[in-house]
Amino acid sequence: MDMPRLGPAHEALKAFVGDWTGTEELAASPWAPASTAHADCEYRLALNGFAVIQHYRQRREDGSEFLGHNVFTADPATGETLWYGFDSYGFPPESPGRGGWTGVTLTLEKTTARGVARHRLTPDGGTLTHEIDLRMGENPGYSPFLRARYTRKEQQRARNCQTPGVQMKA
Repeated sequence: MDMPRLGPAHEALKAFVGDWTGTEELAASPWAPASTAHADCEYRLALNGFAVIQHYRQRREDGSEFLGHNVFTADPATGETLWYGFDSYGFPPESPGRGGWTGVTLTLEKTTARGVARHRLTPDGGTLTHEIDLRMGENPGYSPFLRARYTRKEQQRARNCQTPGVQMKA
């Protein structure tokens, strides 16, 4: 049996590695009303490069909290990026989200009994955007659910510490 090898999908996932913080705009859903939230995301390389693990913490304006633990890897048979997600709502993953890269954007689709979620994650240097669109019930189209923009925490700290005319090294 041939053992899986690290490939382009594994290499691309390294762009997420680091600590991120930012603001999220959420549409109303069956789970919560529309709101603005603050989130922190920590992405870590794991399993000798075969996975990236994300710890996610979202805090909404009303004080409620949503937590996630996600594992990103690649399917050795297809090269697709896979995403296994566990969260504080408690629904276990029935199957992974699947997708791939177009330029610097990772697009994943996750299908459950509750509907289909399409995630677009774009790491671009010190910025990470995450957009989620949902298709639920009999509705054939997708509706915006989440629009988020995060910055790398190291860069955030450097900006907060800068004094006019003084250059900080990160």
